Amino acid sequence: MIFSKDFPGKEDEESHYKTQWQTTDPDFWKSQVDVLVQLINNYRTPKRILDFGSGSGAMTCEFQKRGYDITPLEPMIHGYLKDQNYPAPFDVVIAVEVLEHLPDPWIEIREIEKVLVPDGIVIFSTLFTNEFIDRPDAAEHFKNWWYKDDPTHIGFFCNHVLSKVADIGNYDIDIIGDKVFVLKRSL
Repeated sequence: MIFSKDFPGKEDEESHYKTQWQTTDPDFWKSQVDVLVQLINNYRTPKRILDFGSGSGAMTCEFQKRGYDITPLEPMIHGYLKDQNYPAPFDVVIAVEVLEHLPDPWIEIREIEKVLVPDGIVIFSTLFTNEFIDRPDAAEHFKNWWYKDDPTHIGFFCNHVLSKVADIGNYDIDIIGDKVFVLKRSL
């Protein structure tokens, strides 16, 4: 795993996120939800969904328009997951482009577990370093990798790291392409 402790202060971070929220095309969220619905339905029929790191709430709204029971959680608006008190657990948690922003992803995964039904799933998306991480010139590739240029991206993952997460947390992890993985508890 590649991790940086060099990230912006809280005010700069919030300004960066809110600027991104304003520039997202609504059709982008429609296509994201199309993909997520198909992926979720490969595992289960969702009853309650948590949109972890919901940002502006545009994706949450798109799910709601389609009749899904989804709850947004954006720390800048709602506070942190550890401080929430939900009336019932969720059977699906989605975290789209969130993991790379977390200063301690392991703690957040454990917090997500607390609000997830025993056979629930978590869908994470983040761009993986698989393309170059095992190459002898990986450092040079990382230096030129556009994804690391976002100042709020501080953690970068590859399949090797996800395998360790699965082992340590007793999870099953399905890796889909170079950007998505589904985490579920091993039963």
